Amino acid sequence: MKAVLRSLPVDYSGNVLERHQKAAVEFLSWADHHAHEQRLSQSSQAQLEGHPDLLDSNSAQAQQRVWANRHAHQKHLHDSAMAHLRHS
Repeated sequence: MKAVLRSLPVDYSGNVLERHQKAAVEFLSWADHHAHEQRLSQSSQAQLEGHPDLLDSNSAQAQQRVWANRHAHQKHLHDSAMAHLRHS
């Protein structure tokens, strides 16, 4: 039996275990590729819709507020990770 996946011929033998292994490899390859495309799509969409200073990019005060929010978030993540390491 021959199957074609994305214009690549795939040969299957009569061995059930071999067919299952090949199918698992193909599925994992597709899943990795699909997940990568989803992450790219979601990140670009988030940058377009969720950017905190999208409307007032020329405002220095808005830029400072965005920087302060990002810095506070990074500090929180750092402090949380350090607390987790201390209690592990």
